[in-house]
Amino acid sequence: MDLNACIPKDKFDIDALELAGHVGFPKLNPVLPDLLTWVQDANWPIAPQTASLLSQAGSEISPHIKAILNSDDAVWKYWTIDLVVRHLSPDVLVDLRDDLAKLANHPSQVDQMEGVDVVAKNILNRLEIT
Repeated sequence: MDLNACIPKDKFDIDALELAGHVGFPKLNPVLPDLLTWVQDANWPIAPQTASLLSQAGSEISPHIKAILNSDDAVWKYWTIDLVVRHLSPDVLVDLRDDLAKLANHPSQVDQMEGVDVVAKNILNRLEIT
C-alpha cells in the first residue's frame, strides 16, 4: 500500500485520515512527520481527527514531536501539545518530559505569548500525578 494515500492533501481530506485509521500504527510510522503537519492549526477541519490518530502512535512519535517542541513555531508547539501530546501514553510522555520542562520553565517570549508554557505545565503536572 502507498502510505502517501494516508496523508491528507488539504485541510478537508477526511478520506485520507479514514484510510490512515484503517492502516494504523506501526505501519504509519514512516509518514508521522507528514501527519504532524496537519495539527499546526486546530481550526483546520482535519486537525482533531489527525490528532486522535497520532495519539495512538507509540514511542516512534517522540523524535518528531521533540523536533516540533524545539522549533521556532510557537503555534505548532501549542497545538501539538494540546491536541496530541496530552493524549499520548505515559511512557511516551516521560520521553518528552525534558522538552516539556524546558518550555514550561524557560519559554521564549513568543512561546509565552502563545501559551505554550501553560499547556506544557499542564502535561507536566499530569505526569507528576501518574
